[in-house]
Amino acid sequence: MQRIARLLYSPSEYLHHARMSAPKRSPFAAPVVIGLLLIEPRHGYALFSQIQSDLRDVWHVAMNRLYKLLDEMEADGLIAGRAERVGLRPARRVYRGTAKGKRLFERWMHEPSGRMSEMRTDFPPKLYFAMQHGPQDVAQLVQVQRGACQRELERMASRQKDIGLAGGYRDLVYDFRLRQIRAILEWLDECETRLVADNLHEMRALQAEMEPA
Repeated sequence: MQRIARLLYSPSEYLHHARMSAPKRSPFAAPVVIGLLLIEPRHGYALFSQIQSDLRDVWHVAMNRLYKLLDEMEADGLIAGRAERVGLRPARRVYRGTAKGKRLFERWMHEPSGRMSEMRTDFPPKLYFAMQHGPQDVAQLVQVQRGACQRELERMASRQKDIGLAGGYRDLVYDFRLRQIRAILEWLDECETRLVADNLHEMRALQAEMEPA
């Protein structure tokens, strides 16, 4: 596996790949938690239920790991918790996003994923939050990520050309990676069509119906 990884990546990319392969907190865990808490303050179990309901296809987190993450984020000042009692039920710690946490979340939302491996894990939760705000946020997110993908496509194509591969194994590897990026670009176009263009068309039709004759 290490030999294949060294063929797929440049030396700097290989080191990055090795670091990313080590067990650690998901890179989008904190922004996702903050984003959900900015929509609505929640206690730990309600937050876990929301993740299981809406984001289970992109983030698998155990409940005990989530509670540990909440403690870490509160210590870092990204969220704030306060014990609240509802009726006769025992008090529960309800969490809210802080100003510091909001800045981190917004920075995460506006920074495109530079590497396609990151994009496959980062973009789906970003798309989820953009959809909560409407088609304009989706359009901006897609546009920024499309630009990053185009740059990566050009970079990979240039590297393949410079190496001067001629139909061998490495040529096939680069071809595979280039096809992946093109597929992602096609999917981004589909996102824009289904979530932006169609939505705007429905909104304009509704506005036209509401206008006086």
